[in-house]
Amino acid sequence: MEPALIMLSALALVGTVLWLLDRRGRERDAEGHRVATAVVEPDATCSDDCCSTHQVCPSEELLRGELCDIVYYDDQELDQYQGRGADDYNAAELEQWRDVLYTLQPSDRLGWERSIKRRGIVMPGVIRDELLMLLHDNA
Repeated sequence: MEPALIMLSALALVGTVLWLLDRRGRERDAEGHRVATAVVEPDATCSDDCCSTHQVCPSEELLRGELCDIVYYDDQELDQYQGRGADDYNAAELEQWRDVLYTLQPSDRLGWERSIKRRGIVMPGVIRDELLMLLHDNA
């Protein structure tokens, strides 16, 4: 019984140290939200005629779901939709999504979609279609 307690204590100590090191290494903004510290560079090239000015088609990146850190685009109110399906939104909630989408800078739209996905929020299908249209229009 005594060796088991020693092992359990050592495991708890190592876990606590690792947790503290991980927590210390993350950068946070003034509100305590995690902020991006690095940019993921895409390594693929555009495989269709969707664009000629981008290294990677925005829709291709969107569908691949590149990993990125969570960045808030003044859209914390959308966190209330975690766990909802793409078809579980009413008209007022869709307008809230549109308000955020259409006030974003065009260069922020793809990062915003990634951040939404990383936060565990499923974007309404209609809004996702509008986002793809905007990404293609700005290509």
